[in-house]
Amino acid sequence: MKSIHVEPLQKPFNITIDNIASDKSISHRCAMFSLLSDQPSHVKNYLTAEDTLNTLSIVEQLGAVVERDGSTVKITPPTELTEPKDILDCGNSGTAIRLFCGFLSSLDGSFILNGDKYLNQRPMNRVAKPLRSIGAFIDGREFGNKAPLFIRGAALDSFVYESPVDSAQVKSAMILAALRAKGISKYKENELTRDHTERMLKGMGATLETNSDGFIEITPLDGPLKPLNITVPTDPSSAFFFAVAAAVVPGSSVTIKM
Repeated sequence: MKSIHVEPLQKPFNITIDNIASDKSISHRCAMFSLLSDQPSHVKNYLTAEDTLNTLSIVEQLGAVVERDGSTVKITPPTELTEPKDILDCGNSGTAIRLFCGFLSSLDGSFILNGDKYLNQRPMNRVAKPLRSIGAFIDGREFGNKAPLFIRGAALDSFVYESPVDSAQVKSAMILAALRAKGISKYKENELTRDHTERMLKGMGATLETNSDGFIEITPLDGPLKPLNITVPTDPSSAFFFAVAAAVVPGSSVTIKM
């Protein structure tokens, strides 16, 4: 194993950082949600990291045409999503594999979602079980709890679901499934989680409303959504390490430009 020698700082530092990484969760969603339109989506500042590039590759395997110029991406969706000829590799991304479970469950065809050795040890039943309860066919290791996951598209029922797990990934997977369900679906979480999915889909024209009981009501799509034209924001958590360093070294300061 490679060792790293770290020496303590002998004096305070004062730095400015203006190259914070793009948001990973939003980048994943940009690639995936572009398939819900029938027109090209344009994404600036897309995160060019391994996991998000894997998601772009999956989108290509489903029939989209992806054109990249650095961190600027143009995604042209196919007329009809195609059954892939190979395994869909999600790398180390729990966001990708769980959201694709909801996205793919209602499509015609069969799909295999796989990941690296670490992702394949993470639990998937928090997503797979509620999807199975509305008609999705999802199987895998340990009775469908571990990847690789096999999905066969099916007609999905509408649902009223109160999630026992407060998770943006579970919520997003169920919302994506609800977009092609047989009627209006309702989803509720006890504690609010990140709402990237709701904001982005509503911006594309999907109908998602929160009622007085705290349920998100999702109306099935009656046609393609508007394409994305978006600049992915930077991720504040990527600056956390620099902020901590300034906090623990007396007299230091860091300016973080988002």
